Amino acid sequence: MRRRLAQTGPLDGIVQRGCEMLLPAGQRFVTYEDSTVVQALSYPWPHLWGLSAADVERYAARQRRVYAAAQACCACTHWAAESITGSYGIAAERVFVVGLGQNHPPAELSPRDWSVPRYLFVGVDWERKNGPAVVAAFSRVRERHPEARLDVVGGHPRVDVPGVVGHGPLSRTDPAERELVASLYRSATAFVMPSLHEPAGIVYVEAGAAGVPSIGSTDGGAATMIGPGGVVVDPLDAERIYTAMLELADPRTAQRLGDLAQRHAGLFTWRKVAERLLRALAIAAVDPAGLAEFL
Repeated sequence: MRRRLAQTGPLDGIVQRGCEMLLPAGQRFVTYEDSTVVQALSYPWPHLWGLSAADVERYAARQRRVYAAAQACCACTHWAAESITGSYGIAAERVFVVGLGQNHPPAELSPRDWSVPRYLFVGVDWERKNGPAVVAAFSRVRERHPEARLDVVGGHPRVDVPGVVGHGPLSRTDPAERELVASLYRSATAFVMPSLHEPAGIVYVEAGAAGVPSIGSTDGGAATMIGPGGVVVDPLDAERIYTAMLELADPRTAQRLGDLAQRHAGLFTWRKVAERLLRALAIAAVDPAGLAEFL
C-alpha cells in the first residue's frame, strides 16, 4: 500500500476502510467503518478467535492512533460513532455519521395489501441474524392471525412450520431469483431481522426503499438504518420480538411506518455517502438535501 501510494502522486484525500494499518505520514484521509474493535469484541466473531488480550490491546491501540491521525472519523451508524468518541476519546466534532448506500435497486412500488401480515426475513447467517427466534415469534403471531405468512430467504435450514415459506439463498445476479426477491419485498408488510449482533444492516434500508417497515436489533447500529420506519428490539427478548411482530400485524401501523421507512431510505445512497465523506475530508462545500441529519 505504501508503494502504491508513493506511485500515485498527490491525492486530495483517502477513504480508509478499516483501521488495520497506518498510512504514511502526510496523507489526508478519513476513516470509514461500521464497528470498532471494542464493539466487535462483544460478539464471538470467528476472525477474532484465538487473539490474546495483548493482541486485542495492540489492535485497539493501533486503531486509536489511526483515528487520531485522520482528518475525520466517519462511521456508518451512530452506534459506531459513539464508540469512537466514548471508547477511543476522539472529539465529537471530528466524528461524522455518513451511513451506507443501497447495494440493490429498490423493488418497484405497487399497491400493497396491508390487511394480511406478510413478514419477510433475509439473512445469510441464520444464527447471528436470529432466524430461530423470528420463527418462534411468528408461530405465536399466527395463533392470533392464522392467515399470516413468513417468507425466509438466505442460509436457513429446513423450516417445517405452518405459514413459513423457505426460499433458500437467492442470487441478486440471476434475473429470475432477483425478481423473486423483488416480489417478496413488494408483498411484505414487515421486515423482521432482530440480529444477535448487527453493526449496521443495509438490508433494513433496502426494505425501507420498498416501503416495508423493519423490526431490527438494539445490539449494533440498526437504529440508524431503520430510523422512524420501524422499531428495534432486544434480540434476546423473545416476548418483545413477538409483540413487535404483533404490532406490525396492524395494517394502519405497518402502512404508516412503511411510508416513513421509504422516506428515510432516501438518505442512504452511495452518492450521498460519497458526498458526506467529501465533506468530512473538507474538500467539498456542498450540502445536499438530507445531509444535515447526519453531519
